[in-house]
Amino acid sequence: MFDMTGRTVIITGGAGKLSQSFAIALGSAGATVALADLNRERAEHAATTVKDMGIDALGVGCDVASEADIKQLFDQVQAHSGRVDSLIHNVMNKPENYYASFETYDKPTWEMVLGANLTGAFILCREAAKRLGRGGSVVLTGSVYGMVGPDQRIYQGKGGDNPYNTSEPLSTPAAYSASKAGLLGLVRHLAALWGSKGIRINMLTPGGIEDGQSETFVKAYSDRTPLKRMASWEDYQGAILLLCSEASRYMTGANLVVDGGWTAW
Repeated sequence: MFDMTGRTVIITGGAGKLSQSFAIALGSAGATVALADLNRERAEHAATTVKDMGIDALGVGCDVASEADIKQLFDQVQAHSGRVDSLIHNVMNKPENYYASFETYDKPTWEMVLGANLTGAFILCREAAKRLGRGGSVVLTGSVYGMVGPDQRIYQGKGGDNPYNTSEPLSTPAAYSASKAGLLGLVRHLAALWGSKGIRINMLTPGGIEDGQSETFVKAYSDRTPLKRMASWEDYQGAILLLCSEASRYMTGANLVVDGGWTAW
């Protein structure tokens, strides 16, 4: 039931580490994977890395805020493999000023974050619905901060240098939380709308992943987590394979939370 042989999966945010981990899990189960990213060269490089593992993969440039790019993405993938069976939307847009304080957050930055994270998901799902047949699966990547508010104690005096090339301290902006919460509403709406068509849609909600943050931040986050550690990229491979495969064939409108227990208390 976890066999993905003959299936094709589109993964947005494809050059990111989590998307590549998804691609390895699905490709190892037999799927063809299309890694779509705003930066075409990075998408192609990521696809080459995956192909080196014996997986059929292609990299595609795509701005998920562009309807034309999204339509072209589906056309290009269908031309490559003749079909599209699953879509994973795994974008987290971080424009300039992304980490600004709430009091100084500007409207254009807010709109860019929601445009890629939430509006992009809407356009992708709309176009996917025209192409997915019965048994098709869509997964939107959420966040624990789409379910609960950020615990500010893990940032106050513990963030150290922000590892994401910015002068602003590490934080979770409200635009991120709002966009991820909105995705859950979209999942539930489309599950009810698509059920009769046999197309499933679910959310995967990951917890924080260790990715070059300061030791003090990692410790603060881990102390707040029942399993006492941050996640690794590989911790989500089983979950994404479940959601895209026949193993979850009676699962739709659900939010699969894989967070080490972060939201359990």
